[in-house]
Amino acid sequence: MLNQKEIKGRKMPFTVDGMLFLTNRTSITTTENGQTIYQGYAYPGSSETEADWLIQRITIGDDDAVTTLFANGQATFDQVWANRTQLNYL
Repeated sequence: MLNQKEIKGRKMPFTVDGMLFLTNRTSITTTENGQTIYQGYAYPGSSETEADWLIQRITIGDDDAVTTLFANGQATFDQVWANRTQLNYL
């Protein structure tokens, strides 16, 4: 759970009632070795080419092992969705 300081530091958009209000995108690639899922979240109206996205990569191996990593190892809104496959995930 995020505390108030983390929310303000990440500039996460919230509605008046406190619910998270984000634009999201999902991209799924399936190979013989498993699946890669990219999930991105940004402020409403953000372009896919702007550095306003929080991006995570989820890999599901053929053995059903699941790994979730964030672009540059941080859950911050400073990535470009259009570059998701070239980013470094830690």
